[in-house]
Amino acid sequence: MMCIDSDCIIDFLKGKREAIEIVDKHKEELVTTEINIFEILFGIYKNKVINKTEEETAKSFFDSIDILSKNGWGIKAAEIFSDMMKQGNVIEQNDCLIASIMLVNGCNKIITQNTKHFSKIKEIDVTSY
Repeated sequence: MMCIDSDCIIDFLKGKREAIEIVDKHKEELVTTEINIFEILFGIYKNKVINKTEEETAKSFFDSIDILSKNGWGIKAAEIFSDMMKQGNVIEQNDCLIASIMLVNGCNKIITQNTKHFSKIKEIDVTSY
């Protein structure tokens, strides 16, 4: 199981070669989280005019992979975020939420360009593209 982060999803939907190649390489094991869905769709919906093609393409992509969800991720997120704050390694809250959802679902791998944040979480194995 490998989680695909929002930046990779965006690049994939835009047809960027590197993202397409890594998604194709890991297509059988890809998952994402509700936080990633929020980030992608918010990016589409915040525009004054919603691009229906982008919306449909994004929703179709999300329909094609498993979405991680399990109780307990809020507790895990609080643990991760507070530990990181104590260490002076604060990351964006959404990245902390994504990591916690991954970990409570037994997923410790992520595809992202955001190596700066996710590599600070010791349980996460980061793959960049």
